[in-house]
Amino acid sequence: MKFKTLALFATVWLVAPFIHADDHEFVGGIDVNAPFNLQVQMCSLLDGVTQEDYDALIKDYFKWSKKHDVEVTFIRQVPLFSHATANNPSAYDFIEYLASDHASSGRGWDKWLTTKDGQKLAARWAKLAQCDVKMAHVEMIWTDVEAMNSDRDRVVTWNWCTRKDGVSWDQLSAKHRSVAAARNEASPNIGWAAFYPHIGGAYAPGELAHIVIYPDVESLMKGAALNAQGGWRVLDDYYTSYADCSGESARLETIMYQPGD
Repeated sequence: MKFKTLALFATVWLVAPFIHADDHEFVGGIDVNAPFNLQVQMCSLLDGVTQEDYDALIKDYFKWSKKHDVEVTFIRQVPLFSHATANNPSAYDFIEYLASDHASSGRGWDKWLTTKDGQKLAARWAKLAQCDVKMAHVEMIWTDVEAMNSDRDRVVTWNWCTRKDGVSWDQLSAKHRSVAAARNEASPNIGWAAFYPHIGGAYAPGELAHIVIYPDVESLMKGAALNAQGGWRVLDDYYTSYADCSGESARLETIMYQPGD
């Protein structure tokens, strides 16, 4: 699937004013009012490699990033309630996300590709896992910045969507704004983001993904209860008039490193 990057940028900039937070930066200096970069690493461990083997490499990467002043927020997600079945197994053991501004991501890659210690780490990485690396823009539609900055173990849902025929990016953005403006204060989530693949996303399962962040599984199920008690009408309107979506899956998320750790 081809992605219309210019249209996506128009969408995320229009959504930005509906962030509700007193503090406008995530740890690492990421501005929640602007699109930021998310490097995606979809990984499967090679035969004979343990998670402990792989994590030893990741710890060395954190030290390397600090040494070269290219630290990022490093996130790992593993399936909790997935769409996988016996006939449609999960393709990866885990997925990692490296969050930063776009320029910092590029500077980190230049260091990774040109420094001797970066290339040594890259060679170790290749012997431990097969990782497909991609890039995406992320825009926060609604967020509790303080909660997001302090909660390092949480639950996220993913819902991949593609616009219905005739629905423009401006119309979709307006719908997101209206939903954010009418947010139920009882909602237990601490963040809602739109995820837009921009490099390596030709086979993504949709044009964008909605990511909703909860502090724990209990909060996730409280959100499900609100939907069952009438919140489904908002989803039904979105699915009927604006986008075709695959439905939510859920993952456990761990913030493994933040700049300054």
